[in-house]
Amino acid sequence: MVMLPEIIVIVTAFAVLLADLFLDERRRVVLAPLALVGLGAAFVAGLAGTSSGEVFGGRFVIDAVGWWFRLFFILAAFVTVVVSLDLLDGRTSVRMRGIGFRGEYYSVLLFTIAGMLYLSAARDMITLYVSLELSTLPLFVLAAWRRDHAPSGEAGLKYVIYGALASSLLLYGLALVYGITGETRMDALAAAVTKASPGALWFASGLIVCGLGFKLTLVPFHMWAADVYEGAPTPVTAYLSVASKGAGLVFAFQIYYRMLGPWLQDWDLAIAFCAAATMTFGNLVAIVQNNIKRFMAFSAISQAGYLILGFIGANAEGVPAMLFYMLVYVVTNLLAFACIVWFGNETGRERIEDYRGLAQTNPMVALGFMLALFSLAGIPPLSGFVGKYFLFSVTAQAGMHWLVAVAAVNSTVSLYYYLRVIRQMYIEPPAEGATTLPITGTLAVTIGVLSAATALLGIIPFFYETIHVHTISWLASL
Repeated sequence: MVMLPEIIVIVTAFAVLLADLFLDERRRVVLAPLALVGLGAAFVAGLAGTSSGEVFGGRFVIDAVGWWFRLFFILAAFVTVVVSLDLLDGRTSVRMRGIGFRGEYYSVLLFTIAGMLYLSAARDMITLYVSLELSTLPLFVLAAWRRDHAPSGEAGLKYVIYGALASSLLLYGLALVYGITGETRMDALAAAVTKASPGALWFASGLIVCGLGFKLTLVPFHMWAADVYEGAPTPVTAYLSVASKGAGLVFAFQIYYRMLGPWLQDWDLAIAFCAAATMTFGNLVAIVQNNIKRFMAFSAISQAGYLILGFIGANAEGVPAMLFYMLVYVVTNLLAFACIVWFGNETGRERIEDYRGLAQTNPMVALGFMLALFSLAGIPPLSGFVGKYFLFSVTAQAGMHWLVAVAAVNSTVSLYYYLRVIRQMYIEPPAEGATTLPITGTLAVTIGVLSAATALLGIIPFFYETIHVHTISWLASL
């Protein structure tokens, strides 16, 4: 069945919600395993099932690229549930108020994943917008999950306001495109835009790009990121950092390759300036951050600048480069956040200076965190280096060598601020009386597996070669 993973996720969300109604508090520890079983089944169904097919008269279509995005989203949700376990079940040294409601938490998380899965399969403007909202609205709730925590409420409120603004701009842009072309199906729309009035289409495209920039945290649409990352519960921040960006990228694919491709191919210079501004702003502001979650927020902004380099030049190699970098980013960023979640659970601290001496008290966690940061900085032979290499190659092939130089300088700058954290862990002495912090088995295994994946994705060519084969055939079929 083409949509089996999506159905499994939806059924699991309702099953978790119903189980939460009928179980007493002590037995609700089964909710997270239930969510994990559902996500595991959806992942296996997606992996073993067909990578092509359509339902509802072609309004939802699974193809090679949608198949990859589907696996990314399910993987991100699976890891998020695992890193949320200790906090929601109360197995932490620091108790946080207002973080309970496990059944609702896992259900909302599963519903947002369902929206993202449908987003990657949508082939109609209406289903595309509805899927985008289904994936976004639950995120507002998750950001404000700690009801008694003022920063969490502030994060949710800011996210709602900025999200509503971005959604309204996007909806207005889509409505204009429909008014100009009279089409809602993407295949018909792509042909119709070539005959449309340029002035109106410029305006509509600009509005749609504003909505897209919000999702991908591109400058100047990044304003929400730092405050929301800081105020949201840390497992939610981890999820936001990868799933929201993945949703932004799959939405960009829908816009660029299916709806407005013939029109947006002339936007190379605008994309280049946006990428350069996003990389530079994210990296420069990250240098002065002291809170680890705000630090990771600006890191995520800078990574978005690298990610969109694949759109430059309408080069076929750009698609596999972006997909591979997205895979690397999901694994690497979740590894970094798994370490941050664990540290927050055990100490309740979020400042970078609080990590001093971690390599002496918990050397394996410090090693995993260092691998993640070096990979984000692009140090060889880690996967982040390989991902950036492919993106920079695509940019160079498009003739924009100045942008490659800007990206290379930004990578060097990013190494400086990532080393700030590594220095605290490996060079600074631990605080007086610091001892080894406990770590649960699930979190230890998660950090170990993600650390191995961060190293192996950059060494084993199988992953990039498989993505390359799938995406090149996908482009030929458009």
